[in-house]
Amino acid sequence: MKRIKWTTYIGILFLILTSFGIFYPHTNCQAKIPEVSAEAACVMDVQSGAILVDKNMKKKEYPASITKIMTTLVALENSSPEEMVTYDQTAFANWESGASNIEIVDGEEMSMKESLYGIMLASANEACNGVANYIAGDIDTYVGMMNARAETMGCENTHFSNTNGLFNESHYTCPYDMALIAREAMKNSTFREIVGTKTYHMKKTNKRKKGYLLSNHHKMLNPVDMPKYGYEYCEGGKTGYTWRCKWTLVTYAKKDNMELVCVTMRSDGPAPLEPNCYTDTTKLLNYCFEKYQKQEIQTAGSAWKDYVFTRFSPLYDLDDPLISLEDGAGYILKKKDDPSQVQQEVSFYETPIQKNGKMAIGKIVIKNQDQVVGGSEIFYNPTKKNPDQTIDLNVWYEEANGAQKAPISWKKVVWILFLSVFGLAVLLLAFLRIRVVWIRNQRKRRYRSRERQNRRYKDYWNS
Repeated sequence: MKRIKWTTYIGILFLILTSFGIFYPHTNCQAKIPEVSAEAACVMDVQSGAILVDKNMKKKEYPASITKIMTTLVALENSSPEEMVTYDQTAFANWESGASNIEIVDGEEMSMKESLYGIMLASANEACNGVANYIAGDIDTYVGMMNARAETMGCENTHFSNTNGLFNESHYTCPYDMALIAREAMKNSTFREIVGTKTYHMKKTNKRKKGYLLSNHHKMLNPVDMPKYGYEYCEGGKTGYTWRCKWTLVTYAKKDNMELVCVTMRSDGPAPLEPNCYTDTTKLLNYCFEKYQKQEIQTAGSAWKDYVFTRFSPLYDLDDPLISLEDGAGYILKKKDDPSQVQQEVSFYETPIQKNGKMAIGKIVIKNQDQVVGGSEIFYNPTKKNPDQTIDLNVWYEEANGAQKAPISWKKVVWILFLSVFGLAVLLLAFLRIRVVWIRNQRKRRYRSRERQNRRYKDYWNS
């Protein structure tokens, strides 16, 4: 019978080890995203910040009028909707020919909220400057506020030079940073109301007798003149264009329990020529809604509250709980992925942090194969309904920091031990077999050497 060479055993061993993932590292293979005309794009989950699509998402681009999302957010955070803005000539400075406006005139008075409707729906450049002058005293100071706010969000490739997005070489951002800004803006209820409005009738002012009808420029939300671009899941967004920036678009969309923000920059256009920013965005959103699903955070492994809050965990189950997560807290997985395989990391702040009027005491980060797919802040909510049931935060921090790791999954431990033993057994058998083959070959070589030597002796004496 023909003997199998020792190299064959090595090949079999390699295939076995590879099948168990010992030689090759596991990777999180991403399905190919749809081809779009945009040079850069990003799709982000609004609640968790998880990234679903990345096409050059950190490449610096010129934003055009999607800048106005940041202009509006800073205004909402530094004023009240009822305050009255008086416009003067400084509101009309540094314009390009044909720049969007709502025909505000010098000396006109308008409420902050209506000014922001003009900015977000009609992309009014003069409203941006007027709001900036009112809040900060001058436009440059307000732009500094915009840059400072972007820095607090973790924007690393963003610098604003004006309030409206008109082209300037030092005015840039990237799809990822813009998604961070758009996500933060949606946490503001007034912004959410404005950005999702299709049409709005402004009241009359001291300079305008009949008011003014505003129509949202975003065709996926308000497709009056281009019905083919209407998108049933669209919640709002902001358009942008200059001939040097090309077409930019921010779009919010929600389907079932998943709310996404899509940013496309330097798309082809204009609509209705295709491809364009609307066809790009529709492709990306449809891809995400088809391929991904959102899981509730409580389904991530063991129940997080059972080990994060130690003896305080019963307080989570009250009708008016003292401890809670963000509304809709969850994580994003591909529909084919197993939710039980995700990992959760819990961290605690040294002292509570005020966020959106709530007391954040820590956060949960959900990962899938070392990639962040979701998470939530952990909030402590003192309650008036149960005044006797409160938490001593000093005690909570001490206990919670000692319970950061989830309970051991014995099923996983058993599998790891089994695979380890099996792998070692295979290695040992392969080593023994290789050693037997090596010894046999050594004996053959020694035998052949003696045969050759005896043959030389015989030849010598017979000569």
